[in-house]
Amino acid sequence: MGRSRAHVPSRGVAGALSVATAGCVDRLHDVAASTPRDLGVRSRYVDGNPMVDSRSVLARPEELLTHAASFRSAAAARGALKPDATESRAFVERTDFVDDGGDAILVIAQRLTVPEVRLRLGGISRTGDHSLRIAVDQSGVRGEVEADEPVVKTLLMRLTDERGPPERVIVSIGGERAGITV
Repeated sequence: MGRSRAHVPSRGVAGALSVATAGCVDRLHDVAASTPRDLGVRSRYVDGNPMVDSRSVLARPEELLTHAASFRSAAAARGALKPDATESRAFVERTDFVDDGGDAILVIAQRLTVPEVRLRLGGISRTGDHSLRIAVDQSGVRGEVEADEPVVKTLLMRLTDERGPPERVIVSIGGERAGITV
């Protein structure tokens, strides 16, 4: 399967993109992935940017097309989401966060790419006792694709681990990686 590659947007395009996506409604779809037996996962694809721009991929340097963030509490996750991201907020509300007495964390992975691309969870593997590697697949296009005006694609992932919350997570999308400390 070919990789999608988006042209790096200019700051003007990123600004226009943030204005254009401000009123978007989330469209969520369940996806499945292979995971270790002692790790539970639930994921939702979002066609757009449910995160406030200052916390999203749009706030990263132009050359970084992949972004990831993690959350241990409902308050922190809600603070990172736009007020009109109702379906993403509903996903957060169904999460029993570790800092709130539950056993889950939320990982949000984002990619700047072409509109035809969809993100889905490819698989999760352990890279140590408290480290995970999450592979996110891109579907919808084949071969090299240049985007004059890339858009944000988002995957929300609720993770529960019988070993306790991971300390480090590496998210890989389209050959690029984003590392986060949970």
